[in-house]
Amino acid sequence: MTRIHILNDELISQIAAGEVIERPASALKEILENSLDAGSTQISIEVENGGLKQIRVVDNGCGISFEDAPMAFERHATSKLSSLNDLFQIKSLGFRGEALASIASIANVELFSRQEGKRTGVHYIIDGGKMKVHEISGCPKGTDISVRGLFKHTPARRKYMKSESREYLHILKMISHMALAHPQVGFRLMKDASKVFDLPSQTLEERIRSLYGGDTLQALIPVRYHQSNLIIKGFVGKPELARRSKKYQFIFLNGRCIESRLINHAVKEAFHSLLMHEKYPWFLLNIYMDPQLLDVNVHPRKTEVKFVNQQEMYRAVRGSLYHALQSNSLSPSMNLLESSANTFTSQRYFQSKPNLQLALDKDMASENIFTIGDMKIRPIAQVALSYIVAESEEGMVLIDQHAAHERIRYARLMEALEKESPLKQSLFTPLEIDMGIEAIKLIEEYGDTLSKIGFEIESFGEKSFILRAVPAGLGKGKPESLLKDILTDIAETWKQNHSKNLKEFLLTFTACRGAIKFGDTLSLIQMQALVRDMENTSHCEHCPHGRPAMIKLSFDQLESLFKRKNF
Repeated sequence: MTRIHILNDELISQIAAGEVIERPASALKEILENSLDAGSTQISIEVENGGLKQIRVVDNGCGISFEDAPMAFERHATSKLSSLNDLFQIKSLGFRGEALASIASIANVELFSRQEGKRTGVHYIIDGGKMKVHEISGCPKGTDISVRGLFKHTPARRKYMKSESREYLHILKMISHMALAHPQVGFRLMKDASKVFDLPSQTLEERIRSLYGGDTLQALIPVRYHQSNLIIKGFVGKPELARRSKKYQFIFLNGRCIESRLINHAVKEAFHSLLMHEKYPWFLLNIYMDPQLLDVNVHPRKTEVKFVNQQEMYRAVRGSLYHALQSNSLSPSMNLLESSANTFTSQRYFQSKPNLQLALDKDMASENIFTIGDMKIRPIAQVALSYIVAESEEGMVLIDQHAAHERIRYARLMEALEKESPLKQSLFTPLEIDMGIEAIKLIEEYGDTLSKIGFEIESFGEKSFILRAVPAGLGKGKPESLLKDILTDIAETWKQNHSKNLKEFLLTFTACRGAIKFGDTLSLIQMQALVRDMENTSHCEHCPHGRPAMIKLSFDQLESLFKRKNF
């Protein structure tokens, strides 16, 4: 074993670079943060070969003086901190003073910069941490910085880079996040001499439309929260925007792009039962708070933060999103971007011919069909013994009868659970059930929760239990089979993926078991009763699994489909 010795400055810089500069997107992020800290209102970015050949950033910020240019590339040199106290109230995006030094140690960096009011600027070149040029130069106000041959001085790291196309995708994602975090700044992106986008200074809504399209913007709900030390502004997407990845989840804290499991979990909880399994919601949150109430110095890339009061942050995010979702209609609309010829191409498989049941009930006079109360949605027909066709003042409504009834049952079961008075039905004759070892352990472990949703289970010997009651409205199934099915789902589904708490999981299961099924014939009176219950149930647009229960088609959309307008 060799003796302990001090590392040389070059090796120290390259080790530090490995912590901060993982890939081209990391280097570009650090440069963009400097541009934003410099007060830039317009930033132009050029990348070649996924950023591995060249990254160039031109801004109109405050610029760097001739004297300060060499210091900008020294380790731990910064204009953004002057005392220890500044570290606990950071307001700038960059602050450690190691980004440019790290980049310069592994690449060739060329800089032109001029401050406002100065007749001349500076031209500075540094390669592998060694200064090559430092001279006075004529150049526009702001900073023009180019990084060439990234990782050329650390070839071992270069070989771990992904393909150029993959590295470019990381760059595009990072720039998109920056552009969303700072919509008041214009961003221009060039890829291998081809323009990708040129975004002017915009409102946040305009920036979202530019990057993700008008359909996305229309499916967003505003989020607002304002307290003395915490402000949350942004948007949350309707369930129809949810995806299988977290790609469309944006958290900006005082203008900084961050990642936070705490906030992600709070958002997921706000959706409660509105999302399908393994789907992640679309959201963009701008959070503003006193810098003294958080610590951004906990990660080399400054993407993670710690909050002084994590519980307050959790409650604020969850509460603001929950209120936004509760206060808005979440019903998806039919997408008319495709031609009408492609709109209805999917067909449901039927064992027999689809049955269109007319709305006229034999026990009701036709003139009295729609005189029962003040219903906003009026049922007209049942299609394929599965869907209800209805009309409203705005247009046509299609209802999935199982999903709708499932949501109604879920809401009632949840209300009873919150009142600690579960809806249950007692068995005429209590059942003795002989359980296996695994089932016994599950009942012992989760018996309290099962009791809260309506099960009455008593121990009876070493391997048996007495079942006295089950949750109300579970249909014609055998009670012992229901209990065994629930225990199986706990063991094989819930324990493998705790995306919902156990109470919610069991309520969803119970609501589904007792709901109207596909293939159940409904009379007009039954359809009216179902729709009336929907109108009195929050979030009736989605079942507890997050699937749509109702789709609306406006009269304008109908006229477009039948080519009566806009053609």
